[in-house]
Amino acid sequence: MSTCEHRIIYLGGMNHAYSSKFQRTVALSAAEGEYMALSMCVQYVLWTRALLTDMEMCQRNATTIWEDNQGAITLAQNAGRHTRTKHVDIRHRFVRGNVERGTVKVEYVDTKKQLVHIMTKALATKLLNFLRDGSNIKEKVAIP
Repeated sequence: MSTCEHRIIYLGGMNHAYSSKFQRTVALSAAEGEYMALSMCVQYVLWTRALLTDMEMCQRNATTIWEDNQGAITLAQNAGRHTRTKHVDIRHRFVRGNVERGTVKVEYVDTKKQLVHIMTKALATKLLNFLRDGSNIKEKVAIP
């Protein structure tokens, strides 16, 4: 299953960064693909937190990562062994370790409200407008 990972990073409620790219590894399930994308998101969150610390703006609370795949959330929150995902063990330990340390927390968001879906597929106008507004993406304004 070829998977494309997408993320939008918010800082102070504003869209700070976004990216979309194909994963290098083929995922065997949707949950595995989402989990691999989750591990990349955690890496970016750690980089952003380190940058904020360097700017003397230390973040004391866990960074929330919104995920719409229940399987990926279960993997992030459960320290047990998973025989079907043992090949992603290093990623599992990385994400799980950051969840345990309180650096990040993975929360469920309904698929229809997952803001990153603005980058993933063709959407009906009403849903596109909802996601655009929620992502703080504004219409292009021409400067005279």
